[in-house]
Order: sequence, then C-alpha cells, then structure tokens
Amino acid sequence: MFEEIVPAHSAALDVIIRARRSVREFSSAPPSQEAVEAIIQAGLLAPFAARAVAGKPDFRKVFVIRKSSAAMQAAADCLKNGIAKLADELEKKVGPVPFVQNLKLIGQQGVPGVGNAPYFVVVGEKKGTPPIAAQSLSYCLHNMWLKATSLGIGLQLVSATMQLDSDPDFCRLLSIPGGEYALDGCVLGYPADNYQPPPVEYPTLAKSVSWL
Repeated sequence: MFEEIVPAHSAALDVIIRARRSVREFSSAPPSQEAVEAIIQAGLLAPFAARAVAGKPDFRKVFVIRKSSAAMQAAADCLKNGIAKLADELEKKVGPVPFVQNLKLIGQQGVPGVGNAPYFVVVGEKKGTPPIAAQSLSYCLHNMWLKATSLGIGLQLVSATMQLDSDPDFCRLLSIPGGEYALDGCVLGYPADNYQPPPVEYPTLAKSVSWL
C-alpha cells in the first residue's frame, strides 16, 4: 500500500490541504451525482471506532438532500427550530451574549447554506462504547472536505446538524431511530462566480511546535 505513494502524491496533498476553505456562496449549477458520490466515498474511508461499532454493519449512514426538494424544506425547518430552541436555552444560562444573539438570528432566518447550496449531506455514526462517534464523524467530514476541494467543489460545515440526533421530526425524515446515531452535516456545491474566501492565519511550525 505505502509503496504506491510517491512524492508527487504528497505534493498534491499539500496543495489540496492549503486550498481547503469554507465556501459560503454557491453557484446554482449542481455537481454531478458521480462527483458527490466520490466525495461521500472519501468519507466512508475515514477512520472509525472499531470496538464501539463491532457487529454493527450499518454503523455509518449518509443522506443526500437535494435543493428545492420537500426533504430540504423539512430539514431546513428542523434546523431553524433546533437552533431557536438552543438559543433560548443558552440565553437563560449565559444571557444575551453576542453568540446567543447570532444563534437567535439563525433560528429566525435559517442556517446559512441549507437550501441555497445544491446539496445538504447528513452523516450519521452509530453511537457506542467508547462514546466517540462525534470524533469519527469529524474524520469522515474532513475526508469529504479534502476530496471536494480536489474536485473544485465547495463545502461548508453545518455543525447545527449535531443538535438534531434526537429530534423526532428530523430522525423521521432520515428514517433512523431517534438518538441512536450521532449526526453531523455539510452543504456541497460549486463556489459562486468570483467568490473569494477570506484569508486565514494558520499556526506556524515555529510558534506551535516543541520537540521534547
């Protein structure tokens, strides 16, 4: 396996990692089904907690929701309601801080990207012991993000999806038992014309690494 990896592959991976960004404005032209399936396949190859999901062949599920479909409208409504509920709960605990106010605005207007991008992709990971389904989902989405970048397709994480793992309406939409799967999601689509993500300052080797 490792013998097949050559320096050119490593250099290509470096380019993809540096190019990866959140895309927040999407073209109306949808990527092909083949491209979306290639992105999902990359996610399915991500690491998972083998002991936690032993004997559960259906431990990872993926749901692709198309723009302008009834399912997209239902998913968007579930997200809005879930965020609004979370904002109310947080406001009681910490008061009307800026983060809570931002959540309340999303609860009113909807989650950015959902309904605007061509696809909303939800990934589910069976919960188990040890309880690290969320970590497995992060590996899955990271693989998908890198593959999407390599295909020139934009991806934006929809972290609010995590709040819906026990939401009866959302679980019914996905035809999964409530509470049995940890959830996360993203939206996919080609970046809008002339979209430029803002610059990001990443940590540097010099400032971040200590050799012991």
